[in-house]
Amino acid sequence: MSREEHIVRTVSQIQDPMSRRVFMQLAAAAGISLPMGTALGMRANQAFAAPTGKAATCVATLANDYWAAFIKGFKATSSALKIDQVELYHDNDAAREISQVRGLPTQGVNMLINTVVAAGEVPMIAKLCQENSVYYSAIWEIPAWFTPSDVGDYFVSYMTANSVEAGYQVGKELFKSIGGEGEVVHIKGLATPTDDARTAGMMKAAAEFPGIKVVGGLRGDWVREKARTVMLSMVTAYPNMKAVFAQNDSMALGALSVLKERNLTNVKIAGIDGLSEGLQEVAKGGQFVATNTSLAPYQAGFAAVMLFDALNGWKPTLAERLLYTGSLTATGETAASIDEKVYKGAELPFDFAKMSRTLNPDNWDPQNNIYPIDPFTQWAGQEGQDKLNAAYGDAAKWKAEFDAVTKLYADHYKSGPFK
Repeated sequence: MSREEHIVRTVSQIQDPMSRRVFMQLAAAAGISLPMGTALGMRANQAFAAPTGKAATCVATLANDYWAAFIKGFKATSSALKIDQVELYHDNDAAREISQVRGLPTQGVNMLINTVVAAGEVPMIAKLCQENSVYYSAIWEIPAWFTPSDVGDYFVSYMTANSVEAGYQVGKELFKSIGGEGEVVHIKGLATPTDDARTAGMMKAAAEFPGIKVVGGLRGDWVREKARTVMLSMVTAYPNMKAVFAQNDSMALGALSVLKERNLTNVKIAGIDGLSEGLQEVAKGGQFVATNTSLAPYQAGFAAVMLFDALNGWKPTLAERLLYTGSLTATGETAASIDEKVYKGAELPFDFAKMSRTLNPDNWDPQNNIYPIDPFTQWAGQEGQDKLNAAYGDAAKWKAEFDAVTKLYADHYKSGPFK
């Protein structure tokens, strides 16, 4: 192989555009002339193609309406980015989930978006992805004080909606709807950090209404039918209930069906997730008074875009590896509009390709309110802070980067259905 051929081969393997340009400049300074196709590097339709992308989702079940909406966003993004996609469902079985992740390399998968059964599985899955060169994004759950920096570059990001804020906003709307006093039945989901955060937000709201008494606290495991069973016991245990706070819309809809069967039409209810069916109920202005939509299709799409960009050479900063994705609280006045924009159209209201940092380096647009998570705030009061990665150790440097990333995403947020 000649020197020129060796140089051409080398530059074709450089994924990062800036590094590739520097390499080209050095080659030119050395008197080596390279073909035009090489200078364009990995752009489409040129001499060297981008890495072949194949993304997988591994989530609980399509029986949950939230994950059905999530998969819709994943499919739309895969199409927009022209990458292959694989759907995996672990059915809340941790052993099955781990087995599915171990099998990703044999399927040619190099990107994974995953919500685990329990937060404690994230380190193992992240390690498997790191060992097999699979870019990984964890959604919703992660152990306190554990971060992508603890694993390596292939653990690109952890992303979640701000569940404390969601619980707080929905709780306030529910408590106001019953005049700020009375018994409120609480139906929890699975025992996860997200469930704990939603509870914390709801209890924060309850503290502002001295007349509210929160009762119940049984688990519906995020499932409609399980929540129906819980609600059947609650109507007997608390015949004077004024409202029901369910930790997601699927459980709220299950509980609502029991209330309607028992003709308890004066009992108000609220949920979280902002599914189309839940939004439609809220829009009626009746019993279902509020929900918070975490924009499931968007969550999947934005995660896929970040992994696509990482595959193509982009490296997130420390503050971009822990992110909140924006959500909206829907009431009777806003629910129909949100439902129309997110779920009713033939196509989703997001330009997923435009979110990409590698496809649009200067004018990428997240199309939603994205902001970094401060681990010191997120996990305040929880044990294990001494285990936080040393990368966060310089407080002044961390604050400066946190503020810079907050501003960066705000500045690039130019369009979107809720701008």
